[in-house]
Amino acid sequence: MTRARGAIFRSTPLRLTVRLIAVFSVSTALSFGAAYMIVERSADAVLREQVLQEFESYRLERRQRDLVEKVIEEITTVPPRTTIIDYRSDDGNRFSNVQGLPSLGGLSIVGASEIPLSEDQLADSYLVVEGRVGNGQLTLARNRDHVEDLFRIFGIVLVVNLLPTLAIGSVLGLWSARRARDRVEAIRGTLREMTGGNLEARVTGLDDAPDDIADIGRAVNRMAVAQAASIASLKQVSADIAHDLKTPIQRVSVLLSRLEEAGLSGEQAEIAARARKETTGIVKTFQSLLQIAQIEGGRIEERFTRMDLAEVVAGIVDVFEPTAEESGHKLVLVRDGPAPVTGERQLLGQVTANLIENALRHAPPGSRIDVKVGAKPRPFLQVTDDGPGIPKEERANVLKRHYRLERSRTTEGSGLGLALVSAIADLHGAKLELGDAGPGLSVTLTFPEA
Repeated sequence: MTRARGAIFRSTPLRLTVRLIAVFSVSTALSFGAAYMIVERSADAVLREQVLQEFESYRLERRQRDLVEKVIEEITTVPPRTTIIDYRSDDGNRFSNVQGLPSLGGLSIVGASEIPLSEDQLADSYLVVEGRVGNGQLTLARNRDHVEDLFRIFGIVLVVNLLPTLAIGSVLGLWSARRARDRVEAIRGTLREMTGGNLEARVTGLDDAPDDIADIGRAVNRMAVAQAASIASLKQVSADIAHDLKTPIQRVSVLLSRLEEAGLSGEQAEIAARARKETTGIVKTFQSLLQIAQIEGGRIEERFTRMDLAEVVAGIVDVFEPTAEESGHKLVLVRDGPAPVTGERQLLGQVTANLIENALRHAPPGSRIDVKVGAKPRPFLQVTDDGPGIPKEERANVLKRHYRLERSRTTEGSGLGLALVSAIADLHGAKLELGDAGPGLSVTLTFPEA
């Protein structure tokens, strides 16, 4: 679940959606901020004109008595929340609807905290005009809460405008990210299967979607088809060559045997024997190539039966014991009870024979070769020797056809033994592991339960 969420948040469509939403949100906020500043300044300018006109109306009073009467009339009818009026005459009299009002300066904006009244009697802020009128100092402050309210109104409008956009954009972004993730995961899974050797894997669910991810999926499918065709052609050529040459080589071997029987001198007989041995090796190589081709071609599963792997291995070990004694090796079978598996008996015997032959070829005379078979925790076959082993970095390579650690190829062998073991293991769903026996090589095949 965590991995799926991580894949969504790494999705390019989602990242693009988040970036677009962020750009839209920032641009919208900046636009609303600029609009608010313009409207606020306009509102303050209008209010300033109104206050200045009202202030000027007091100045138009020519007699001091009329001016005082007008001030008294205003302070008795207008509450401080709406307008603050404070007139201090030169003779020491003061007329105000706010007692103890300090000087607030010329043309300015002041907050309620600068006025000595409780907050419930005042507005949040005022636009103030102060100056000489008649024989005294007049302070006129007009409520500017409607300007302050513009900020809240713009904030509400901004939120109401952004929330649906953010919600819709997020839902669409997540939907696009999930859809893209599923398609990318399908392509990744197909490539993973192809890398693992499944050349029949294809990207599904593409339909006729006209987008770049679907185009990539279709390109992967085309590549898979071409690769499968190339590999099939190569395998067929290899199988055909092996099949066509196997019979002539066998005939040469038969002719060499007859030549030996015809009576040759010592040196001639030795040469004929060496030639027959070489042809026998060539036939075995072709036989291995044909077996690998047959295994990879399929349909062998139809011959699968349930059997005891321990019994099959024991039979092969009995066959190789004389050969091991002749070469000075000690071949030991360790049976840990029956090991039931489902497979093809001849191929499982071939696996055991190839592993023992490989150990006999590479382990020095006098060394011990252990063949262990059991069923715990799952059916397994393990062959261990005291030879030179295989370096860790080469273990994957030796499972390839014709790959040999000894690059000069002066030693016996075709490089197909472990490749055939790997093919048979894959056919039976067994896990093949090459390990370090310290010293020597340990080869383990772990089979699924029958």
